[in-house]
Amino acid sequence: MPNALRFMLAAVMLPLCFIVGIQAGPHASSAYHGLFPEPEYRSGDFSALYAQAGQEIVMYSNSTCPYCTRARELFVKEGVKFTEYQVDKSKAAAAEFQRRGGQYVPLLYIGEREISGFREQAIRDAIVAIGKKS
Repeated sequence: MPNALRFMLAAVMLPLCFIVGIQAGPHASSAYHGLFPEPEYRSGDFSALYAQAGQEIVMYSNSTCPYCTRARELFVKEGVKFTEYQVDKSKAAAAEFQRRGGQYVPLLYIGEREISGFREQAIRDAIVAIGKKS
């Protein structure tokens, strides 16, 4: 193959591969997350937290967060008692939220489950798992 043809082929293929990669990247990411979704919760022993809070359900929240409001409403609707720590109103709650690796509110502890963010079905399943609702 002549050198000029190789150069032209490389000059066309390089940008073409770049463009295809840019276009395919988001689709590949969506496919990956579809095949390997984030877990709904993390398991652990949170008994020390419950002993301190006095409840088997603990929520770290923000007073203006709409998802925190939805979690509160869900707990009230299900008739379960919970302890809430508002991280925007208490430095101690904010420090504990950070210590626990909190990134999203609500950060919920229900039984042996830590649920980050509002995941309604995961919350309902956790309530059932601790026997607070059937």
